[in-house]
Amino acid sequence: MASAAKRPTGLAVKRDVAQRKERASYGARREEIVKSAGLVLKQHGLSGTTIEAIAKEAGVDRATIYYYFADKGAIFGEAIHGGLVEMVAALEKVAASGDSPEVQLRSSMRVVMRAFERHYPQLYIFFTEDSSVIDSELHTEIIAVGRRYEDLLDAVVRDGLRQGIFQTSLPPKVFAKTVAGMLNWTSRWFVPGGILDADEVADSMADTILDGVLVKKAGAGATRLSSSASAT
Repeated sequence: MASAAKRPTGLAVKRDVAQRKERASYGARREEIVKSAGLVLKQHGLSGTTIEAIAKEAGVDRATIYYYFADKGAIFGEAIHGGLVEMVAALEKVAASGDSPEVQLRSSMRVVMRAFERHYPQLYIFFTEDSSVIDSELHTEIIAVGRRYEDLLDAVVRDGLRQGIFQTSLPPKVFAKTVAGMLNWTSRWFVPGGILDADEVADSMADTILDGVLVKKAGAGATRLSSSASAT
């Protein structure tokens, strides 16, 4: 006789009921816990973060944390994965906008920096920590989303090269990784509320990149120089 399916625990049932009946307040409280977890993650890293430390930062007890999240992995998932998914969805919209490559590149950089600012500091954990310490299925999904982020930047770069708008001696993939690297490295120094906000950082970096790769016109009737790197 097949064994009965594992029944949800009493706490899991309570979480489910609360999510349905008190959706707004329940979601807001979860977000507060995720924010607190982000601060702990930044200080102690994924492997060094504990439920006790998160509870202390959030000003609640362990039982309260478990009321909102099944375990530490669930908090990590919302802190890291949720922000990445939101960022990639916004990048997909930029890719489908039909804007010129240079506009798409700038818009994409703004999307990434806005996501870093909105989900600070937890989203930066993806770029500074070994996320393999969390649940394997979640880790696989996080890595897939991260790759999609780089693929979307790569597509913008290749489109600009194909159209003769960008020129660079770098292979397209290396150029795209250079852009992603500039954005990801902000995890080492960017703090919301500092001298520059997300858009100012993104625009300054975009200006630097575009000033170096945009094909310059010698005159109104001049033709664009061909790209020195193949877009294929």
